[in-house]
Amino acid sequence: MQDISDRFSDPRPIILDGATSTELERRGVPMDNETWSGLAALSHPGVLRDLHADYLRAGAEVLIANTYAAAPHHLAAAGFGDRAREINARSVELALEARDAAADGPAWVAGSLSLMAPGFHSANRPAPAEHAEQLRVQASWIAETGADLLVLEMLRDIEWSTAAMDAAVSVGLPVWAGFSCVVDDTGALVTQGAVGEPMPFEEALRAVAGRGEALVGIMHSEIEDTDPGLECARRVCEAPIGAWPNSGHFEPPHWQFHAVAAPDEFAATAARWVKDGVRVIGGCCGLGPEHIRAAAERLRN
Repeated sequence: MQDISDRFSDPRPIILDGATSTELERRGVPMDNETWSGLAALSHPGVLRDLHADYLRAGAEVLIANTYAAAPHHLAAAGFGDRAREINARSVELALEARDAAADGPAWVAGSLSLMAPGFHSANRPAPAEHAEQLRVQASWIAETGADLLVLEMLRDIEWSTAAMDAAVSVGLPVWAGFSCVVDDTGALVTQGAVGEPMPFEEALRAVAGRGEALVGIMHSEIEDTDPGLECARRVCEAPIGAWPNSGHFEPPHWQFHAVAAPDEFAATAARWVKDGVRVIGGCCGLGPEHIRAAAERLRN
């Protein structure tokens, strides 16, 4: 199969899937207070496999396996530390099984790595070096199970993000680096959900980007905040640019689906982003298969 990095030689945009955790919740899978959806591969494998297949049928070319909240320290906090390798492997396997069953063309499976803190409390996050080692171990499990690339998500804190980037790149798979931003009350573009005070987004982007990533994405940012994030990324980064925003809001551990963007609204915005040079389009929390289908149909027609 074509390497995901070679897919960029095709001028058509790459269609990424939408949310995994919030879509699992919408389908009745309980969310854990420590590891969010990280246990779904054990508790609800059929639902997870079907979700991945639904994204492929909707037009996605890249599936992100349900490993966002499944690093060893996440699972240890939930009492499943002794099964961390198994859970990561099974999460990737379910995406691969869905690809085998539902893909009607080339499709790739990514493993997700994140800066999420166990229990959603930043004080629970390991120090940067230890956190990076946890992600390196997780990434090695994901790679050996057969994933095609890694997606490092919600980058915003420089110390943790730079260490995590270096750990992810060391595994040898292509790495897509996803950054989260927000426009604050003063109109400034800053990092979203940082451990300390939010910092200028461009400062964080310049510190982390350029460490070997194959793509820079603006992700888990509101649709309206994604626009200035993309503008900043185009100005700062040499790698291709992607966008997978969220819609709704989070009250841990549950996503609130109020005021989620309509699929046709999302598709129109995605088309505008592609016209401006964005190469990868997908969705994050709150955006499901219907959003990916609308975007894929609009972009391909």
